[in-house]
Amino acid sequence: MNKKTLFILLLLCLFSFFLNLPRNSDNSCLTADEAALGYNTYSIAQTGKDEYATSLPLRLKSFGDYKMPLYSYFSIPFVDAFGLNETSTRALNDLLALLFPAAVFFLAKKLFDKDSVALLSSFLVAASLGLHVLGRQAHESYLAAFLITLVALWFIKAIKRPTNLSIFILSLLSLLSLFSYQSSRIFIIFFIMFGAGYLFHSKNTPQGKKGSRLIITSLLAIFVLFSLTDVIYKPERVKNLLFFNNIGFSLKIDQFRAERGSRLLYNKLTIGFKDLTSEYSKYFSPQFLMINGDGNPRFGFPDMGIVTPIEYLFLFIGLYFLFRYKERWRFFLLALLLISPLTASFTWAGLSLSRSLFFVIPILIISSYGVIKFFASLRKNYRVLLIVFAALELFFLIYSWDLYLNHYLKRPITIRALQCGNRELADYVRTYYNRFDKFYITKKNGQPYIFLLFYLKYPPSIYQRQAHLSPPDEYGFGQVEQFDKFDFNFKYDPASKKSVFIGYPDDFNNLGIDQNKIKKIKVNTEEIFWIYENP
Repeated sequence: MNKKTLFILLLLCLFSFFLNLPRNSDNSCLTADEAALGYNTYSIAQTGKDEYATSLPLRLKSFGDYKMPLYSYFSIPFVDAFGLNETSTRALNDLLALLFPAAVFFLAKKLFDKDSVALLSSFLVAASLGLHVLGRQAHESYLAAFLITLVALWFIKAIKRPTNLSIFILSLLSLLSLFSYQSSRIFIIFFIMFGAGYLFHSKNTPQGKKGSRLIITSLLAIFVLFSLTDVIYKPERVKNLLFFNNIGFSLKIDQFRAERGSRLLYNKLTIGFKDLTSEYSKYFSPQFLMINGDGNPRFGFPDMGIVTPIEYLFLFIGLYFLFRYKERWRFFLLALLLISPLTASFTWAGLSLSRSLFFVIPILIISSYGVIKFFASLRKNYRVLLIVFAALELFFLIYSWDLYLNHYLKRPITIRALQCGNRELADYVRTYYNRFDKFYITKKNGQPYIFLLFYLKYPPSIYQRQAHLSPPDEYGFGQVEQFDKFDFNFKYDPASKKSVFIGYPDDFNNLGIDQNKIKKIKVNTEEIFWIYENP
């Protein structure tokens, strides 16, 4: 790499880091999942155990969803250095944002051996709102996407030159990716299968075949060992997310049968295949990629696309040139693109950016290749056309980022989806903790207990003796009903003295409480919590 290329790459890394840093206005909107990762990091750092007193867990029980633990383990140095807060909890993804353009640069360089494609890929990744929406939160999918990028890079290195060191690094990165996020396992299965295909390729050398066998053996052993954690922890949340375990799926089949539909045509296999292909195809649609993104307002919003229309257009141009010029790694890159949304397609929860985040990486790499090849193929002067496309790309990027920074974070639906107001609630509790004997807090919008643990920095050694999670509901989540002075069931009782009742505005309907005596927690102009004190 020459000095000019290195300098540009360093600038892109800094640019990505700058875009990922959260502003003060959205810093207080920590979601329950973020708080859970942060508090479990704090708990492990202080006691070596998670919130339920499990020593060095391989899964975080959390809300009964059994989160992968790698994000928390990797966050320990940040929480140790800066204490438990929003900044330290999100710091790992800030670091990854700094490194992500470099990881993509080296992957694209290894795929095409062209600095131009690699640098353009790095720029698109650095500027990608689709990636930063997750990166600006403490979300495991961003870590997983980064690690899978590295796994893909070292897989190619190990295939091309199978040394003990390259295979060891590949194996280590694969193991880490499996413990980063649930969707990672589909990629390790893919690398095993692609390695098997490479092994049986007729043009493969004896040395290459020996290396392929070692790669397959190593990855297969890692995957089997990892799968044992499923047996040990039995995560129900993963099963409950599968669309064929959803009650709506069964009701749909029952309705077809009640209408005298043929069992041969209407059964779990046929309807499941039809639903899967339908959901899978939606991930490639312009509605998902260019327009609406994730349907969950925590991760998406109308007009805040995952990729720009220019990137979407050049994705198909890039695919055309990949096969026209018979690029060596064309099937590898195409397969990565095709399998990326597969895991997310199996869930009933709708189109999900978080479960398909790595999808953005092959899209942007192929788009970059398409841009370079398209303009290289033009025989006439193409400067005007290049300026037009560059201006359009810049317009769409600026529009999306402005919508995200200056509008999305202020919308009431977003404020509630991001669970804003819990830091302010914790500040209130801290102030009045000694004045009251009981705090009754609504649990309608998630898991309120984790915010109090997080913001009060509640001692893990004390909480571990109180921690109790209810059995999982139909969505695979349990509830913490109470700890310390806190009862997470909003039940107003005027006879309960020295108590505080904390709920949403609708919780206070028909209670006969004088609204002048109600304190309110607002985010912007949105009323989040109402508080009534019964001294």
